Amino acid sequence: MFVGHYAAAFALKGKEPKASLGMLFIATQFVDILFFPFALLGIEHLELVPNFTEVNNFKMDFPFTHGLVASVVWGLLFYLVYNYGIARKKEHRKSISVVMGIAVLSHWFIDLIVHVPDLPILYGEPKLGFGLWNYKDWAFIVEALVLLFGWMYYMRKTQTKKPWGKYVAILFIAFLLFVNYINFYIAPAPPDDIAMITLSSLFAFSLLALLAYLMDKGRTAKT
Repeated sequence: MFVGHYAAAFALKGKEPKASLGMLFIATQFVDILFFPFALLGIEHLELVPNFTEVNNFKMDFPFTHGLVASVVWGLLFYLVYNYGIARKKEHRKSISVVMGIAVLSHWFIDLIVHVPDLPILYGEPKLGFGLWNYKDWAFIVEALVLLFGWMYYMRKTQTKKPWGKYVAILFIAFLLFVNYINFYIAPAPPDDIAMITLSSLFAFSLLALLAYLMDKGRTAKT
């Protein structure tokens, strides 16, 4: 998934209002943020195979970022860095750090829905994936619904703090759905250039995290 991962970010922000939504956007995509540079360096592998699935051409081998055990390790590392570094002077630092770690781990379970069987437990077989990417329309619908459910929980747990808070939140979810529509149905296949894919992916992750952070400034937790 792409924007579907942000469902976990919205839901976890609703659960722990002191957490940064922008950082939760980074955390939910953290293993992908690692994967593309790892593939560029040859640590993991990305091959573009025409019509590999109906959604994309990515044939991937990524045990160090997308294995279940690896995801647990990255989630724990994110928790430790947040708890003892980034959030060490904040109130509720432990609960903030916990939701950050969960956000990282959520990536594997959300990917499980759409990936073909390429998600390892540790290394090699067995590899898991329900394969929804083989059915483009259903994959788009499921990803949209997952994202909307997470966003609705966030909206239910927050209220407007600025006059524009409600409208920008609605515009933002519409923008995410529009981006995913373009990604599914309009955008051409990515170039056979892992460096370009890496740069464009990292740019997209960073931009959406920044927009989430700014949007969340207009809302606050319900009292």
